[in-house]
Amino acid sequence: MSDDVRVDGFVRHRGEPDDGGLLLSSANVPEIQNCLGVATIPEGVVLEVETAHTTGEVMYVAAGSGELRKRGEPIPFRQGDAIFIPAGEWHSLANTGVGDLISVFSFPHPARPASESRPTG
Repeated sequence: MSDDVRVDGFVRHRGEPDDGGLLLSSANVPEIQNCLGVATIPEGVVLEVETAHTTGEVMYVAAGSGELRKRGEPIPFRQGDAIFIPAGEWHSLANTGVGDLISVFSFPHPARPASESRPTG
């Protein structure tokens, strides 16, 4: 259950993300022009699907470490790193560290942009 507070145009959302991991989007802030979400990947999990979005994506690694896999090539990252993924780039994530990998992501679109997914490798 969410706890949305609106004051003079500002919105604070506290609650679980929707199924797509989104915390703020046009679903709960109609006037928003971008969206913000969070993804949690448990220790040892390698996503078996790669995705390409129609817009760029920015990601901040809030906890843990892992790899962004671009065309199968690993790009290691860790807590505190910020990552930019260009539009149309196929990518997937792997948690190669200890504990949960928690990333905060955003798209320059009011909701999750159109995306394609396919099995990795």
